[in-house]
Amino acid sequence: MYETFFGFRESPFSLTPDPRFLWLSETHQEGLAALVYGITRHKGFLLLTGEVGTGKTTLLRAALSQIPPDTDTALVLNTIDLTPLDLLKLIAAEFGIEGEFRTTADHLIALNRMLLERLRLGRNTVLIIDEAQNLDEETLEEIRLLSNLETDTEKLMQIVLTGQPELMRKLSTPALRQLRQRIAVEHHMAPLRPDEMQPYLAHRIGVAGGHFEEVFEGGVESTFFWFSGGCPRLISLLADRVLLSAYSKGLRPVPPEFVEEKAKSMGGSREAGFADALGLED
Repeated sequence: MYETFFGFRESPFSLTPDPRFLWLSETHQEGLAALVYGITRHKGFLLLTGEVGTGKTTLLRAALSQIPPDTDTALVLNTIDLTPLDLLKLIAAEFGIEGEFRTTADHLIALNRMLLERLRLGRNTVLIIDEAQNLDEETLEEIRLLSNLETDTEKLMQIVLTGQPELMRKLSTPALRQLRQRIAVEHHMAPLRPDEMQPYLAHRIGVAGGHFEEVFEGGVESTFFWFSGGCPRLISLLADRVLLSAYSKGLRPVPPEFVEEKAKSMGGSREAGFADALGLED
């Protein structure tokens, strides 16, 4: 609605994980480099963690866009209440493995054959398991066993585990120490710093075809940080609602006091449960 008013070609603050809008802060640069390195160098287990809304999914998509085209990927999204056998069924479906598989062993044999064939063809295989903090110890142990699918010289499949900080705590338990020891590359997404508010906003506005100084007055950055705590998704959420409200009032550029008023009306992220109340999932 407000795109034309502010001179945008498209919405700059959509909450969809579009890699074009990824601004590479220091933590995002490190995470992107770690993912690309781990996948292309066949490192086996990779771990990406961060709070809700820090940009893990967007970063993953950006990494996948930078890896060689001889890479086959599968993504498991639904991780709630998965049994080990359920997980193997989802992996088989994602990789297009067909057949009558009744047991865990049947699935593992078929998966190993597929991986060996792809290796023979010179292809790299990547399995991404999102929201892995939802998995129980038994299913996480099954994932560890998948790393046994290897040759004498390299891993047949790279496994990327992504999740919220609870995943790190879960992997630190004695029952999962063998899985924790196999993680070759890991990165934890940190929130943005106060001095990164303006570059983040300016980047997204620029990708959408606008100019920061024509959209916001100087001084809005402190309110965006207070509201978001450095969480990119909350920054975008506030910016989107501010611009919609400013458009309805014919206000451009938007002054700091207007942003502050809108942030206060939305509650501010520092209040307990704010992200949950807004239904923000990573």
